[in-house]
Formats: sequence, C-alpha cells, structure tokens
Amino acid sequence: MNSPIIVYPSTEQQQKEEDSSKMLTSPIHGKRKSSVTFDLPMQQPEAEEQLLSPCATSPTIDIHVQVVPNTMLVALFDRAAEMKELVSHNKTFFLALRSHLDSKWPRFENTLYCERTQMPDVEWMKRISKALQGVPSLLEKFKELVGYLGEEEEEEDVTDASDHFFSHVTISRIRQMPERLSKEAYPQFFINCQESMGDEYQGFHQLLFAQSDQLDDRTWEQKMHDYLKPWPTILEQLQEIVAYEIEE
Repeated sequence: MNSPIIVYPSTEQQQKEEDSSKMLTSPIHGKRKSSVTFDLPMQQPEAEEQLLSPCATSPTIDIHVQVVPNTMLVALFDRAAEMKELVSHNKTFFLALRSHLDSKWPRFENTLYCERTQMPDVEWMKRISKALQGVPSLLEKFKELVGYLGEEEEEEDVTDASDHFFSHVTISRIRQMPERLSKEAYPQFFINCQESMGDEYQGFHQLLFAQSDQLDDRTWEQKMHDYLKPWPTILEQLQEIVAYEIEE
C-alpha cells in the first residue's frame, strides 16, 4: 500500500503569505476603518417642497393692513357701527346703563353713536366717563367692552383735570334752556345743594331760575359765582352740568 504524499508550500509562497498576514495586523496599518460617506439628501416629494417653499410655487396674496391712528383710544375702527353691534350683543348691560341714566339716556345715546369724524376718541371717552362717573363699575365694564386703549389716570389727577376743564364754562348759557336744569333731570345736584347750603338754599334756587328780564346774563353770572364762593364744589357741579347740557 502506497504512503500518502504530503505537499509542503514552497519557501517563496510561505514568505508571501507571512508578509500578507503582517500587513493586515501590523501596528502601522492596523484594521481598516469604516469609510465616511457623504450621502446626497433624499429628494423631497413635490407636496413637501411646496409646503417648505410656498412663495416659490404659490401665487402672491395681498394683505391689506389698516393703520391705527395715534388718536384712537378704543378698539373700534368704525365706531358708530360697531357700537350698535355691541349694544345688540350686550343688551343686559346697556339696559342697566339706560336705567341709571334715565332721562339723560337719549343724549348719552347720541354721544354713543357719534361718528369719530365728528368727535375724536379723547372727547368721546371724556363724555362717556362724565356721564358714568357716579357708577365706576359700569364705566369699567364699558371700557372693557369697547377695548379702551388709554391709560388709567389716578383719581386725584382726574379730579384736577375735571376742575380745569369745566372752569371755563359760561354757566349763564343754561338760562336759555332752564328745563334741562330741573330737579327731575339732576335730583342729586339739588340734594347736594340743600345739604350744603341749609337756609341759604332758597336764595340760591331763586337766583338760579331768575328770569332774564330781571337779571341780564352778565349780572346773573357774576352774582352766581359770588353766591357760590362758600361752596366751590357746588359751583363745579353746576359748571359740569352746564357743560354737558350745552356740549362744551
């Protein structure tokens, strides 16, 4: 029986294999690192591209912006029309206003729906505030409804401004419309007069409603100011009433 033949690699082939093994494991070369790739971004679907760049594919949309004038103190562009909408949507509140103002409601309502071109916001709010000054809660609610943009003044500042504002009023002008200065129209004013003046009230009342043929307006005005010197608050209230009635 023949013995198996064992083939040994040649010295040259063995040397090549050893060199190859050394190259793969030698510290100089080390193991091959993973290659760094710079992949191209994935193509966005057409719908996504439109969302990301709407201006490039969509028509231009014009947006009209209305400039707010610096004289605007309430958030109502068309004040008269928008006030009518506010009244219709807040009937309970405005019924409360009407009940409080009573006979003065028609004049208040005229102010309420007055166009901004006829009466700027500052004067409009001044008249509203004057009419509702006796009921701060209703005034605050009104400001909230119309979106009042003005700054709230300190109570002391408001009083000073009010005194200055009405001090120029010619009170004799109310003599042309005495029915507007009746006890029914301003009951609290006459109550204040009686409580402040006591026995002097009757003389004041007679002077207040003195006929023009008895006293001319200039004399009446001077006598009224002299008579009310001891009661400046009453004079201020009278000036305010006259200003409201003659819309000064």
